[in-house]
Amino acid sequence: MLDHLGSSAPRAELLSGAGGHNTCNGYEEFCSRSYSNVSVVGAHNSYGVRAGSLSANQNYTVATQLDDGIRLLQVQGHMNGNELHLCHTLCLLLDAGTFTSYLEPVKSWLDDNPNEVVTILMVNSDGIAPSVWAQSFVDAGLENMVYTPASTPVAYDAWPTYQELINSGKRVVAFLSAGADTSSVPYLLDEFTNIWETPFDQTDVSFPCTVDRVTGSAEGKMYLVNHFLNVNTTILGQTYPVPATNDLLETNAASGTGSLGAQADTCLSEHGYYPTFTLVDYYDVGNGSVFEYAAQLNGVTYKPVEIGNGTTASDNSSPVGSSSTPGSGAASLCSRAGLALSGAAGLLASSILALAA
Repeated sequence: MLDHLGSSAPRAELLSGAGGHNTCNGYEEFCSRSYSNVSVVGAHNSYGVRAGSLSANQNYTVATQLDDGIRLLQVQGHMNGNELHLCHTLCLLLDAGTFTSYLEPVKSWLDDNPNEVVTILMVNSDGIAPSVWAQSFVDAGLENMVYTPASTPVAYDAWPTYQELINSGKRVVAFLSAGADTSSVPYLLDEFTNIWETPFDQTDVSFPCTVDRVTGSAEGKMYLVNHFLNVNTTILGQTYPVPATNDLLETNAASGTGSLGAQADTCLSEHGYYPTFTLVDYYDVGNGSVFEYAAQLNGVTYKPVEIGNGTTASDNSSPVGSSSTPGSGAASLCSRAGLALSGAAGLLASSILALAA
């Protein structure tokens, strides 16, 4: 692979480490690099941890995700009564609790890991006011750790370095997919004026790198690749996409057909630089391959760690797609869930699956 910016020069000669033995997100090389110029792996619907649920996208809790190397946490918020909850389209199918309760272990993890930078991407399809999202940051004690740029949007080459973020104590970068208002909440940044995304809900392993969602021009922006594969499944005579768990070993691979590396190379060829963010399902499947991929893009030596060394989705169910129990697609997910899709419950599941992203 070429280096993160697409140069043909050897990456080892381009990446100079910061002085001493300091590391930033695990690597000395990252300290002097801008936030935009480090590729990180993100957990798609990182709160969606529930064994057997068709709305789940991960096997491990957010604290374990961070321990393992996830540095982009994507969430989706909906109001449940008067509280902001993390739910997959509707809270009736998968309700992961309040956003505040989700952020609390993130705050604890950041306190324990002072040289780490984490990004939080909030899907705001209901147009919930930024002040409501911000209150969860306040309640979790995280507000003072979130980066506020001097002006927005921030051009690709204008982001601070990792070392600058760490030195300032502003080690969280937060994006809101819709409804951001930096005049009222300066640290909740608008996603699509700063980041463009590739298409999501893919059912084809080709994984295109076309610009799918952006505000204005894609030029001069960071970008996010949605690298999670779905498979169509039929419920009550209607077809909906769900995670293609049977293909996770290939989808989460660092190289090969349908792999992370293959899509990154497509993106490099078409756009001239690698993605800053890559979003995946069940990141643990592949036993570190998603992090090996990120190391390759960043031009650093992959440092293997024990993957999934924390609380699983269920103490009574093997994680989806684990090495001991490979995933077997939508059918096995339904089987593990013991779903009885009939009547109103089936209709509800159908409507939710229609918005699986």
